[in-house]
Parts: sequence; structure tokens; C-alpha cells
Amino acid sequence: MINYEAPSGAFIVLDCEVYPNYFLAAFKNIENQNVVTIESKGEDQGLTKEQINKLYSIIIKKTTFGFNSNKYDIPIILFALTGRPCKDIHKLSDRIINENIPGWKSLKDFNLFLPKNMSHFDISEPAPGVRVSLKLYGGRLHSKRLQDLPIEPGTMLTEKEMEDTLTYCINDLDTTIDLYKKIEDRIKLRYEMSNQYGLDLRSKSDAQIAEAVIKSVLSKKMLNKRINRPRIESSTTFKYEIPSYIKFDSKELNEALEFIRNHRFELDGKGSIQLPKELKSMKINLGKSTYQLGIGGIHSTEKKQTIIPKPGTILCERDVVSYYPAIILNLGLYPRHLGNKFLEVYKGIVDRRIEAKKSGNKLINDSLKVVINGSFGKLGSKYSVLYSPDLMMAVTLTGQLALLMLIEKLEQKGINVISANTDGFVSILDKDKYEDFDDMCFCWEIDTGFELEETRYQALYSRDVNNYLAVTEKGVKGKGIFTINQISKNPTATICVNAAMDYLTKNKPIDETIKSCKDIKEFLTVRSVTGGAVWGDDYLGRVVRWIYSNKGQQISYKKNGNKVPKSDNSRPIMELEEFPNDIDYDRYINESKQILEDIGYSEI
Repeated sequence: MINYEAPSGAFIVLDCEVYPNYFLAAFKNIENQNVVTIESKGEDQGLTKEQINKLYSIIIKKTTFGFNSNKYDIPIILFALTGRPCKDIHKLSDRIINENIPGWKSLKDFNLFLPKNMSHFDISEPAPGVRVSLKLYGGRLHSKRLQDLPIEPGTMLTEKEMEDTLTYCINDLDTTIDLYKKIEDRIKLRYEMSNQYGLDLRSKSDAQIAEAVIKSVLSKKMLNKRINRPRIESSTTFKYEIPSYIKFDSKELNEALEFIRNHRFELDGKGSIQLPKELKSMKINLGKSTYQLGIGGIHSTEKKQTIIPKPGTILCERDVVSYYPAIILNLGLYPRHLGNKFLEVYKGIVDRRIEAKKSGNKLINDSLKVVINGSFGKLGSKYSVLYSPDLMMAVTLTGQLALLMLIEKLEQKGINVISANTDGFVSILDKDKYEDFDDMCFCWEIDTGFELEETRYQALYSRDVNNYLAVTEKGVKGKGIFTINQISKNPTATICVNAAMDYLTKNKPIDETIKSCKDIKEFLTVRSVTGGAVWGDDYLGRVVRWIYSNKGQQISYKKNGNKVPKSDNSRPIMELEEFPNDIDYDRYINESKQILEDIGYSEI
């Protein structure tokens, strides 16, 4: 049984580097920082017996982890343990990289076996957001040093180049440790869920965990029947069954509803439902706002909007609680190939999470939240046993139509909805209309079976529906550019966002916020550059970070000399340094003012 309670010193990060005449396996203890390296030098040279024993001892006596390691490093290490020479290890490395071979296939094709007592996990999938390179994660995490592979793959290395490669590899270990520490709570949760379900979930994304857990529980419910992913022909079309409670008054909305009722929805090349061009281009006007439908959800189209309620008015957001799970359960939706046993399992998971949330059981609440949220994405993946494009379509369309129904009723009563997105909306109304507002929301809840929860706003500043700052009674809530220090997005001169937020929420002058900050990380911009970037004659790599400098110049694409966007008057900071004396403060001040202008704020 997997157990997270092992001492942290038992966790060892690993990484491999492979060239035709060089193999390196490097390890670093995340607690005491001890580094162990095992090298083989020469085309026809493999690991010695002593090195094989040492390498094998590490991977079976310690819990190891890496980045993209299940696909690359583990097959490479197991192959090296057979004593094969560097040139053969390099051939396997090339095959994995060039043909994008999954780890299990490399093991199968080369007759390699994971030792039974080996404990290893890969942190590339558990990291949140869209998966990116380790180098870009390093930039987002402000790792001390950003460095590309110093020597082209496939090169016959000199002794000096081997030393440089070793230094580079150890830097990668440090970056991987930075990522591990950032997501350690997610790894811990995966350990606990692995113990809970008897499955190794440590290397899985949220969606992969959801699929594995539901598949396991469902299989037991179906008397251990094997559950396979469905085969749905690409030519298959689907009809959407409109829930009986969806009703509109306006001609425009009823015409849209009739189109949806009669349309046969098709699949795209990836197996996902296509939104027909008639709906994609449709603009729905309600009150002062315009809305668009989408496969991912409804959204309003406001831009440059600053809303500060006047005395006697209320600005509030109402969100639907667990919207998509509620739609699935309320309408009794399930993947056809899994039958209604799916609903029994899914309802059990949702009910258990609600119970855990009420009782304050954070572990169960957090783990089941992962399962519930992650499972929805798998409905649209043709590689998943949960694949059910018609169910995903039914959920997302129902969510959009139901919200539009409520928004229409509110606007008819003179209650303005100023923003809406996927599972909620923001309204501004006179206090004497609040009772009507609350009653209409309650009637909608009764009709649909959904539950709304309210958050009061003191101000709302929006660049658009996906980039906004809301000042609530408990603090601030941001989205898009107003979420900072997130592993899922690149830093872009965070100090500018902070300065704009301080100005809006504390009335603090922009130049005061910027000039008083002495943390270089707040001034950095990070960007990935296809083909690599150069600054003058210096090659920087495929991930670059910079400050705006009084002594700067543009950063350029290596392949064509074009400017990397927004990199004029920049100085690269590939290795973190003391706070510099060449900061272009005017540039940062102007960028902050531009943020205010983009949200329609003009009092500066």
C-alpha cells in the first residue's frame, strides 16, 4: 500500500541526459540536497557492474520522481541497467523523443520491467493547467537559473561538454524540485487518494484520476465487468433533448431554441461536438448586454467596464452551485455505454463530497472535488472510457439555456445583468428591487432544481469577461491578468498588476507601489520563444525572461531576427540577481496605467 507518511528525505528527484557517447543519470535528495551522478562515457561503453548495482539500489530503496519521467527517464534507466552501451541508449532516446513513444510501449518493445518494489511518480501531469515544458515552469516559478540544453542532441561530446551537460542536468533537478514544492499539496492529495482507492494515482492529472476512480468503482458495481471506451463513428450526429423547463419569451431566443431543437450536432476531427456556425455567430441581446453561446459555456461580451455601485444600489454575483454535476444528476444523464449504473456511482461521489464539505473533512472533500470536476472533461475525450460527446453537449447547452432563461426574466423586470460566464452572472440593481430579484432567482431554482449562491461586490473592473478584478466584502477576486503568481500562466511584469490593484483598492499612487518594490521577481516577464531567442549576439534559449531596462534592447527570434513581442528595451535575466539599478520605472508605470485604461477607468 502506498504511504505518504515516509520521511521527506526518502524523496529523490531524477533526470537523465543521453548522447551517442554519454549517458548520465542524476539524483538529488530534496531534503539534504545531496547529489548522486552515474555516468557512462564512450559509444561502446555501458554501465559497469558496480554502477548498475548503485543505480538499481537507488530506484528500489528510495521514492523517486521526475518530470516527464514515466515516458522518458524510467525506460532509459531500465534500459541502461541491462548494460547496453551509450550508442544503444541514445537510439532508444531518439525513438522516444522523435516518435513520441509512451512509456508503457517503450517498456513493452524492449522487454523492460518495472521492479516490483520500485516507487516512482511523475509530476508533469499533476501540475495544474495546460502542460508546458519544465523550462517554462521554471520561468513561472522564478527558478534561479533558466538554461537550454547546452549542446545539440546527437552531438559526440567532448570531456568539457560532458561537464557542461552535467551542470545543466543538475540545474534541471533544481527546477523539478521547485515545481514539486509548488504542487506538493497536490502530490500529497494523490498519495492519500491512492491509499483511499487502492490505485496508484500519484502521476495522474485531475481528469485522469477522475477516470481511474470512476472506472474502478463502476467496475465493482458491475461485478468486475471490464469497462472499455466506446467506439463512436466520426460521422455520428446527435440531437439535443431540451429540458421541459427551458422557456423563453423573446422571439430571438425562441428562434435560437428552435434551431437547437432541430439541429443534428456533428463531431469534429478530435471527436468533440462542433458548434454550428449559426450558433457560433449568433449574438443574443438582453438588456444592455450581448451574449454568445459556445461549447464551453455562455459568456457576455463586455469590454472596458468599470462598475462601482452608487448609494442605494447593489452589485452582486450569483453562481450556480456545482452546476455541471447538478445538470447531470437532475436530468439523469449518463454515457450510453455505461448505463444508469454510472449515475448511481456519480451520485454517490457527489453526495459523499457534500457530506464531507459539511462535516469539515477536507481530505475527502478535496479528493472528491478532483473526481467530480475532472470527470466532466473526460466526457469529451474519445480516448476515455467516460467518452460521451452527447452527454457533454447536453450539459453545456442546458447550462447556457437555463442561465439565459433567468437573465431574460431579470431584464424584463428592469434588473440589469452586466456580465455572465459559464455558471454565473453579475447584476446591478436598486435595493428596493432586491426582493423581486431574490424571488425570481428562487423561482428559477425551483423550476430547474439548481441552487444559487451570492457574493456581494463593492466594485467590478473588467477588461473583458475573462479578465476582471472584483472587490468583495471579504477581499479581492481576480481572473485572467488579475490572477498573479499562478503556475498556469507566465509572469508578465506582476508589479504592474499589483500597482493597478493597489490604486483601485487602496488609492495608493502607482509610482509609489512600483518604486518602493525591491523584489526583482515582481518586474520579470517570461515567455516561450519558438526556435529560441537571442539578445544581441547572446543565445538565450527557448524560454526567456527579462526586465525593462534603461540599458536594454529588443530580444529577437533566432530564426528570423524578428522582435519577441513586448521585449523592446529589455535586458535578459536568465539567472536571478540582486535588485538591478537599471529598471525602466517609466515603462512599468505606463504599463500599469494601460491596465487601468483597459478596464475603462479614467480617473488617473
